[in-house]
Amino acid sequence: MANTKRPPIVTILGHVDHGKTSILDAIRHTQVQLHETGGITQHIGAYQITFQDQLITFIDTPGHQAFSAMRARGGSVADVAILVVAADDGVMPQTKESISHINHAKIPFIVAINKIDIPGINTQTIKAQLAEAGVFVEGYGGSVPVVEVSAKVGTNLDLLLETILLLADMNELVADPDTDPEALIIESSIDRFKGPLATLVVKNGTFINGQEIVALNQAGDPTITATGKIRAMISFEGQTITKAPPSTPIQVLGFVKVPPVGSPVVTASFAKAFGSGKEDLKKPNQAKAGEYPVIIKADVAGTLEAIISNLPEGIAVIFSDTGAVNESDILLALTTGAKIIAFRINVVPAAKKLAKVEHIDILAYATIYELFDDLKLRLLQNQKPPEEITLGQAKVKKLFSLPNLTIIGAVATSGKLSLGDQIKIAGKPGITAAISSLKIGHDDQKEIKKDQEFGFTTSTPLDIKPGDVIMSFKLSA
Repeated sequence: MANTKRPPIVTILGHVDHGKTSILDAIRHTQVQLHETGGITQHIGAYQITFQDQLITFIDTPGHQAFSAMRARGGSVADVAILVVAADDGVMPQTKESISHINHAKIPFIVAINKIDIPGINTQTIKAQLAEAGVFVEGYGGSVPVVEVSAKVGTNLDLLLETILLLADMNELVADPDTDPEALIIESSIDRFKGPLATLVVKNGTFINGQEIVALNQAGDPTITATGKIRAMISFEGQTITKAPPSTPIQVLGFVKVPPVGSPVVTASFAKAFGSGKEDLKKPNQAKAGEYPVIIKADVAGTLEAIISNLPEGIAVIFSDTGAVNESDILLALTTGAKIIAFRINVVPAAKKLAKVEHIDILAYATIYELFDDLKLRLLQNQKPPEEITLGQAKVKKLFSLPNLTIIGAVATSGKLSLGDQIKIAGKPGITAAISSLKIGHDDQKEIKKDQEFGFTTSTPLDIKPGDVIMSFKLSA
């Protein structure tokens, strides 16, 4: 069959709390946001709506900055983007980041100025801010469509949908339902009863129940990251379906293991013809000296990716995966000294019991903010103060007072003392200076060794007297 028109795939991007999910909720007449911790979308969901007898597929991408990798991936799978800007907040850091993702994806987009129901709003200010960020909307020196909406009261949502369809028509979106099917994984997780689950958006061809499928490396090489056979396909409405044509969002049951988010999915026969290689296997990493080792388990792969890509410096990820914390995780933590991070997941009873016996810490979190704030605090607590390493010692024999200068005569008793070394007086903590000159007789020296008599001066005056012991030292890294 020749290429036929297909529904547009739309992603919604913007700053946290600017109303991305609220707009989608208003369009879909559902309340997804109520089920998200803190009212912030933390997973990618894919949905379809019908408007003017035409289908539109939406990808609901998370808004918090920690999910930049998920937003970037959402942009790459979409045909049209909606950049949401709150009228009462304006262009914010994640707004600019979203603009960058859209530009990188090279897809047309619409600016939706949300919350226009708030009294005293001036949308011209928002358009000026957008222009400063490089986005020139219609009526403000550019051609980017702009729609002023209110998700709360439903203002201009129909106009927003009409604009999506207009952009889709202008870009002539087509696909061949009869070609080898291809999809992109936008979310994956593991269910204790159903096993590995993957949410896909079909890009081309038609997936059919019972097909053998493979997920390929998201970097574009032919390495297989997961294999499986479609046991069931679930529509966005929760219905079991047997076929999934282009632009259809589906949840697939049948992968042997959880496939990585962002991986393209094709049939096994197509992958074989393409020359795809063996599966990639996960191996534990090792922490470097001074790093804080963690094992991260999260509910879904997209969240896991976002956590790992935004971890504070000094955190070493020993192992990461989706699904509940199990006994293997506890044993790995026991051998590596790692803390276990459990993000929005359960701990199986046997693992909980083993963790208690072995005194393994399992740190549970429900929001990305809580996770990062706690890790930063733990990093600070984990940082040991630098240790003082003694390099050499000397005993003060005599002081020679000159105008504006005191020369200290001493004999080295251990180690060595070098020009520029930090020194202190034994028994007087906190008072230090640097050796600014070293002499034996009239000759300058760079280094003094044990039993040598010498004279020296310091960068700052020290309250020193004959009989004092001076110590040269350095601080450990």
